[in-house]
Amino acid sequence: MDQEDLWRRLDWDDVRVFFAVAESGSLNAAARTLGMTQPTISRRMEDLEIRLGARLFERSAKGVSLTASGETMLEMASGMARLGDSIVRRVGGRDRADAGRVRLSAPDGMASFVLMPTMGEFLRTNPQIELTLDCGMWTQSPMPGEVDLSLDFSADGPGDWVSTPIARVHYAHYASREYLDTYGWPRSMAEVAQHRMVRHAAFKEQRGTWNRKAEAVKDLAANHLLTNSSAAMLLAVANGAGVGSLPTVVETLNLGLVMLDLEPVAHPVLWLRHHPAATRQGRVQRVKEWVTRTFDSSHRPWFRDEYVHPHDFNREVVRSTPEPSRVKRA
Repeated sequence: MDQEDLWRRLDWDDVRVFFAVAESGSLNAAARTLGMTQPTISRRMEDLEIRLGARLFERSAKGVSLTASGETMLEMASGMARLGDSIVRRVGGRDRADAGRVRLSAPDGMASFVLMPTMGEFLRTNPQIELTLDCGMWTQSPMPGEVDLSLDFSADGPGDWVSTPIARVHYAHYASREYLDTYGWPRSMAEVAQHRMVRHAAFKEQRGTWNRKAEAVKDLAANHLLTNSSAAMLLAVANGAGVGSLPTVVETLNLGLVMLDLEPVAHPVLWLRHHPAATRQGRVQRVKEWVTRTFDSSHRPWFRDEYVHPHDFNREVVRSTPEPSRVKRA
């Protein structure tokens, strides 16, 4: 293949993928950044090496490292990335159209039980927006397009993205009344460890926000149900599967859950993240504003930085609701 033919066959999107892999040193990390699957990343890098006739990476169990050819390509790809940033700064934002696709990624529990109850109103007022909601399921069938906005509990986000704390999520131990009446009401963290436990596999972020006693329970108790779905975990606890750590926002769902009279479990921060250029598009900005309103702690006390006990939710909601304006009589 001559140089001209190679130039025509060079896929610029593969250069972007190469840059993400080289910068992160990991196929998995690049996949998370780009919203793609690890097998897709691996296949595209293998195809790129074949087309270039050069080995770009040395692969090992610890990740990937660049070969001499890869180092040379990284230097040039970095220049392309800087040029891309210049294009975004100079051209991005000129299209302020409110129509089109916006891709939002979010944990399935936050998406299902916090965002979805307000989805109808959002779509009624923004009928031209096509919202793609990625909850991380079915990784072999990835959602189309790149992520515009992301909600996650990870302490660290992509280096060039804007990260804003949007909510403090307070977790406590919950069970169904039927389960508690059958197996007894735990009166201490030590007693919780003797019960059937329902756990989420991803409940491990921001360990500094955890109650130490609750963390000890996690290490001592056996897993009777371990899942990576927040929706499955919530419904399992509500239907008597055992005791589980759930966010106090579940109190608003009327599922008959009972919060144990114990200390809270954890208080992680939920982050809203996006690339600096993303919100220059009107449709992305509208989705961002909707998500921000949905987690507004001024009238949703369960998302405040300070812990508000569920017994006080109604009082705090009433307190934050403005009084109706009074009409002056002539």
